[in-house]
Amino acid sequence: MNISPLRNSFISIGSKTPLSSEQDTPKDLEKLREACEDFESIFAYQMLKEMRKTLNKNTLVNGGQAEEIFSDMLTQERAKTAKLGLADLLFSQLKPKTSSQEPTL
Repeated sequence: MNISPLRNSFISIGSKTPLSSEQDTPKDLEKLREACEDFESIFAYQMLKEMRKTLNKNTLVNGGQAEEIFSDMLTQERAKTAKLGLADLLFSQLKPKTSSQEPTL
């Protein structure tokens, strides 16, 4: 059984041409930008949460469950403001190319 690799994976079903940037509205690009920023925020949150697990906890002055909740909320807020550059990189890779360029696989 031969399985051919997918070419032009950016072609929509029933369309003969690759999707071009002329077909995309600024609203679509804004949604893509927002999704990329959300992904970056989630990535930063997971990274900070795992980094926090490596810290040694002081049992003498442990805040218990309240400290854990506050620490988690603080990590979430820090992740929202963290600018790692990942969102820009994802956006540049995912935004549609012009129709004159062939998608690279």
